[in-house]
Amino acid sequence: MNPVFRNPDLFQRLPWREWLRREMPAGPEGWVAEDLDLIVRRYMSSDPVGRFMLVELKYGEAGLGEAQIRTFGLVDGLLRAADPQGRRYLGYYLLQYPELDWERCHGFKVNGLPLSAQGLKKWLVMEIILPAYRFPPLSFNEEETR
Repeated sequence: MNPVFRNPDLFQRLPWREWLRREMPAGPEGWVAEDLDLIVRRYMSSDPVGRFMLVELKYGEAGLGEAQIRTFGLVDGLLRAADPQGRRYLGYYLLQYPELDWERCHGFKVNGLPLSAQGLKKWLVMEIILPAYRFPPLSFNEEETR
């Protein structure tokens, strides 16, 4: 069974991704490879470690697929467990954009919340904090992983 390419951003069809899809096991065989689009980190002289968030970019109204929900949900759950007060990790975000040319974009959505271009910039530099994406709860039962 050949993997199905679901990303409408055809310019992102990189040879490395195509090789992975062609040569490695498929999702039903228990193997998933996902690429994360952005890790945004904000630091200052008073806090050189800073804070960070994970951001997945999707064109138009595209959402997360099942493999992305499970994979990024696992990463998000582990990061939240490592930073339960959210001092460093702000969360995972789905950023949807309506135009391939970002210079022409006037409206964005972050986790379904509409943002102007100015609002997007304020969010990316963490001047405003938006609610993080909420994944279905994961079970970390050790018996399930053996």
